[in-house]
Amino acid sequence: MQKYLVLAFLSLLFFVSSGCGVRWQTKDTYIFVYEIEPNSPEGYVLPVALAQVSVSGNISAVRYTDASGKAHFQLPPGTYTISITKSGYLPLVDTITIYTLELTPGRYVYYLARQGG
Repeated sequence: MQKYLVLAFLSLLFFVSSGCGVRWQTKDTYIFVYEIEPNSPEGYVLPVALAQVSVSGNISAVRYTDASGKAHFQLPPGTYTISITKSGYLPLVDTITIYTLELTPGRYVYYLARQGG
């Protein structure tokens, strides 16, 4: 009987350590930063390049937006504070939650306002 218990325990240990069990996975998370074009009655948006996007929570990371206003993070499940700053714009802070077992990438869109405008 002990032999079967040991074999069952070793099988379970192998199953879990081989990655077949439930694991916390990171999620592709995209932060898009735009501004509404000044004096535009249609509300055109322009990407904000080189805005600093800081993420703090289970992990902390800093990225800068590319020419299309996008910053990419790989975040494990949890709640995060997002801070977006760029010279000439008002800073923006938000909180997001990444949930377990989400299969689609996270997309979060933010609009910065120019200082003094």
